Amino acid sequence: MTSASLERETVAPDPSHEDTIRALAAFLESAPSGADREAPYLSSPTGERQEIPGEVYSLLTRIVEALSQGRGVSVVPTNTQLTTQQAADHLGISRPTLVKLLERGEVPFTTVGRHRRVLLTDLLSYERDVTGRRRAGLAEETRETAEEEAYFDLPPSSRTR
Repeated sequence: MTSASLERETVAPDPSHEDTIRALAAFLESAPSGADREAPYLSSPTGERQEIPGEVYSLLTRIVEALSQGRGVSVVPTNTQLTTQQAADHLGISRPTLVKLLERGEVPFTTVGRHRRVLLTDLLSYERDVTGRRRAGLAEETRETAEEEAYFDLPPSSRTR
């Protein structure tokens, strides 16, 4: 793999391939999933077959699905450094809000001159942590509300034994 192939790659939907992508998406959607299926593989133009890991198959499926819906797709290596605006866009927050997170030490960053840069891996880690804390908080709130009988039913995962 060349160093150029390790950079960000963006693919926009191509109207000339619309029917082929739609057919591929339908094929992938109807394909069996789980342990009872044959391992996925790619076939080269010369007919050579190469097995691919399930994670790669899943990623390819998501790419095809997005393209079939007319959405573009970007593939970015995890060691990519993002600008503060790119990082804020990824999280769906404003750049000033992201800068506050950086200044509080919630997301690691480096500086290049006067500009802050955030590693994609650090941003994804922060995102996972926030999602986990939110889910735990919601589960706790639901449990407390159910115990106070202010909620119509206690979710099975929150019941105490």
